[in-house]
Amino acid sequence: MVPAEAGGVDVKDLVAILRRRRGVILGTVLILTSLAVIVGYQITPKYTAKALVMIDPRQAKVVDVQAVLQGLGTDAPTVETQVKVLKSRNHIEQVMESLRLFDDPEFNPTTKDGRPSFSLKLGTLGEALAAWLPDEWLIATGLAEEPYPVDSPELRELVREAAIERFDDRFKVAQEGRSYVIGVSFTSTDPKKAAQIANKAAELYVEGQRRLKLDATVRASDFLGSRLDALKADVQRAETAVAEFRKAHKLVDAKGASLKESQLADLSRELITARATLAETQAKLRLVRELRDRGEELSSVADVLNSQVIVDLRRQEAQLVREESELKTFYGERHPKMLNLINEKANLQAKIRTEVDRIIKNLENDVKVAASRVAALERETAALSAQTAEQRELAVQLRQLEREAEASRQLYENFLQRFKETNEQQGIVESDARLISVAAPPEKPSSPGPVLFGAVGFTASLMFGTLLALLLERLDSGLRTARQIEEALGIPALGLVPRLERLKRRQRPHQYLLAKPLSAYAESIRAIFTSLRLSNVDDPPKVVLVTSSLPQEGKTTLALSLATFAARSSQKVLLLDLDLRHPSIHRDVDLEPAVGFVELMAGEATLEDVVLHDEESGVDLLPVKKQTANPTDILGSQKMRSLIADLRASYDFVVIDSAPLLGVTDSKVAALLADKVLFVAQWEKTNVETARNGLQHLFEVRAPLAGAVLTQVDIKRHAMYGYGDVGQYYGKYQRYYVN
Repeated sequence: MVPAEAGGVDVKDLVAILRRRRGVILGTVLILTSLAVIVGYQITPKYTAKALVMIDPRQAKVVDVQAVLQGLGTDAPTVETQVKVLKSRNHIEQVMESLRLFDDPEFNPTTKDGRPSFSLKLGTLGEALAAWLPDEWLIATGLAEEPYPVDSPELRELVREAAIERFDDRFKVAQEGRSYVIGVSFTSTDPKKAAQIANKAAELYVEGQRRLKLDATVRASDFLGSRLDALKADVQRAETAVAEFRKAHKLVDAKGASLKESQLADLSRELITARATLAETQAKLRLVRELRDRGEELSSVADVLNSQVIVDLRRQEAQLVREESELKTFYGERHPKMLNLINEKANLQAKIRTEVDRIIKNLENDVKVAASRVAALERETAALSAQTAEQRELAVQLRQLEREAEASRQLYENFLQRFKETNEQQGIVESDARLISVAAPPEKPSSPGPVLFGAVGFTASLMFGTLLALLLERLDSGLRTARQIEEALGIPALGLVPRLERLKRRQRPHQYLLAKPLSAYAESIRAIFTSLRLSNVDDPPKVVLVTSSLPQEGKTTLALSLATFAARSSQKVLLLDLDLRHPSIHRDVDLEPAVGFVELMAGEATLEDVVLHDEESGVDLLPVKKQTANPTDILGSQKMRSLIADLRASYDFVVIDSAPLLGVTDSKVAALLADKVLFVAQWEKTNVETARNGLQHLFEVRAPLAGAVLTQVDIKRHAMYGYGDVGQYYGKYQRYYVN
């Protein structure tokens, strides 16, 4: 095979490989596909039913109370957790017990005679294939488990575990995409049973979620009810302690404060008011005295202005002043009426002064009264403050008792409210999951049938056959092309000799060459002969040795054909048989020599005695009559070199047929007698390593190697491979040859 060019696999080479190995590929496809179809027919159809459960993110708010057990979340971990719950062992056991599946033959591994059967570890396909094999062999190889012992005390538990394991293998739970929906599916040989089990698994899960919340609510209600009596007693004890403490210390509560504190607050307010009144009264008295002492008018003083007596006197005085001004116009100042008016005015002013003095006196009395009141209030406040300080110390203890009572009361009220809420919730508890799709008995089996097995088998076998073909091609190192010879062996490729398929009875290849001079076979011999002649244009080789690595590679046939072609080209040709261990040339030309090469070298016969002439081919033959014990000595002798020199002088072209290179050393010695050595390899049969080993013998003696020839080439197959060399053209240009 020609190596792929750098940069990737050569597509043409790949196609050529597939065409070459199409028999392997087709055989693999046929066998494996047939086996897959047979297995498909052997497998019992199975049906898968699916129910859908949704984790409901919505919360029903019938009453505005807090649930005892928080609802399920809708995040990915929560949904995955619920998938694990559905696949849990407890849930599987509940489903199997509710449907009595532990006694179902589909899950119970016991046989009809009560003896448990072994279980295979290969799955459905393995069970179908293992049905053809004996149980003892399967157990010995570890593909199956030992049968359960009939009388073992662990039998029931083992059977139960096996049933659960079989159920679990067929029970699938998975989230549907990224939704809140969980698919619950089951596979069984009975479609109705598959739907029944899937629905029961979903229903038990939904009911289990509801029961879980209800049980939690009931437990919470019972706990709250048991605590209420104790909390109620605590509240009563705390409130009684507060009341007794108040009674014992005569603590009266007045709007959040004790009575004495309320009294003290009232006295403080009165004292402040009294002090303000005293200050105000003292300020008025001080102002009036200052105005009076300075002789100023007191009419601006508020008490004076507010006195009704002074107001009346001032009005009378104003009236007298008006009358005085009126009478003054008509009467003189000494008139009696004028004098009377003056006297009346003096009396009024005296009365006003008397009234002002009275007001001042009242202010002085008010100041004394206010001062006395302030002093009394101060005394009462001081006394009450002393009493209040004592009560404050008691109030600290009272507030501690009140806080304890309030805490007990609040805790009791909370428990009481929660108790009523949980009692109400027991009637409205709903599951956070609900069944949204009931599984129906499937109409079509979910297990692969013969058609699917055949399709999968065909695809797999095609791939396997292709890989096998590539592997065989990789392992196959047989020589097929001229380029392969040049790259792998490092010597020129002189030609490819087609294999003759249509020889007549007892017809030899060299005879076919004579009968069909325009055939592809004749053309290949002509190409080899021409290549030899052109290998040295100035001094064309006259003695050519033909050899190969192993026997039966076509070297003798090639040597005889090459000699025949040279003889048909009007040359005097001799074919010398130097395969002293297994001579065959005389048999190929149907001549029986009287004496041969060994006799010639022994001096028992002359050259004319041993040379035979084949009239049909025109070739002179120097055959071997009898074998010798020392062929290497003969071939390496001086007499042998003299013989070759005589033949070179007598003939235009001498072809030597020698022994194979591997196994004997004859050809290594004989190669030194020839002008050129022609190395023969059989197409597709001779591998690279064999050819290299054979050539190594020639390289060791520095033999004049002309090149290599591939013999027995299958032209049709070679052309099909698409190597692009002369062998391909032999097949494509059949009309140019007369075969």
